[in-house]
Amino acid sequence: MPEPIGADVDVIAVTGARAHERSSCARGIAEAQGFVFVPAEQTGQGLEAVDRAVNLMRKAIHVQGLVLEFPIEVPVTEIVGTLTAADTGTRLIDLVCVLDAGCLLADLDSEEFIRLPLTRDADDGGVIASKAELIVAQIEFASTIAVVNGGSLGPKALERATSLVSHLAPCAEQRLVATACDVHGGDHSGGSEAHSRSGTTYSQRPPSAGWVSILNQELPPQRQSCAVEAIRYEQYRPFHPGRLHHALDTCLFQGHCGHILRSAGFARLASRPHVTAQWDQVGRIFTLTPLALDDSLGAEDELLAFGQDLAFIGTGLDEVRLRQILDHAALSDAELAAGPMVWASFLDEFPAWSTTAT
Repeated sequence: MPEPIGADVDVIAVTGARAHERSSCARGIAEAQGFVFVPAEQTGQGLEAVDRAVNLMRKAIHVQGLVLEFPIEVPVTEIVGTLTAADTGTRLIDLVCVLDAGCLLADLDSEEFIRLPLTRDADDGGVIASKAELIVAQIEFASTIAVVNGGSLGPKALERATSLVSHLAPCAEQRLVATACDVHGGDHSGGSEAHSRSGTTYSQRPPSAGWVSILNQELPPQRQSCAVEAIRYEQYRPFHPGRLHHALDTCLFQGHCGHILRSAGFARLASRPHVTAQWDQVGRIFTLTPLALDDSLGAEDELLAFGQDLAFIGTGLDEVRLRQILDHAALSDAELAAGPMVWASFLDEFPAWSTTAT
């Protein structure tokens, strides 16, 4: 039965870094579901273009739903925020991330930056973002992951790629197909048809990033591989900013303790003792940004982390070496006893933070 005129439109969003594979997959899903396909060339024009497509579909009588293909330049957080907003007129039922197995590791190690589309209020020519970070976010927010072109890899390499995906997005449904064109045949829609029939929406089964599951000790990888490992690092002492900066520059992500593809969590610098920071790393791209101020917490609020609580995902990891490097970057007994007045004098080469962190 078609939806009544004016009703919310069922939407499947499709993301991915490789345009040909992403488009082929999105078209296949639209054909299988009987949905209208909206290509990346249109959605990439901005939220206004998406709004126009949705409004047209809401007025149509014989339209089952929309498949919106998004270019990599559109951050997945913007996609989710737009399509799940109460006043958008859409019901996001699936978020599909299309990954080329043969390019996955190279994409996650990429140091390329991409210019994002202008927003309504932007007057500075837009901002740039790391390609690797955009891809990891697509994986971590996906409810379905289509891994294509697995035949380009040998069995061990394919196992490593699929296991890595499972570690990054343990709650996503992972589909392995030979090529993106195979999505046209059989049920490769990521279960979207079942979601549509049952009325289940994306917001009712939100994904959980692998690093969050690691910190919560809830990681259930769908595919196991001895080459892919997950490590949780906890340390109650804050980091010495100078030693941490040196470790980041010289050894932590340079292969000295294995190939760290993804790490994230919460950290504290001794020189900024009242701020919990977000640790975020993909490949060679690393950021440490303020997340919460201690004095902004209410009586019932809990600290995100007293010291360091970090998750690491990678291949061939040397856990002993990793812990040694991080422990060396933390305060010693004497430094800890010296207190915040001394900590404030430590060399701190990290970028300045805004004091408006919340």
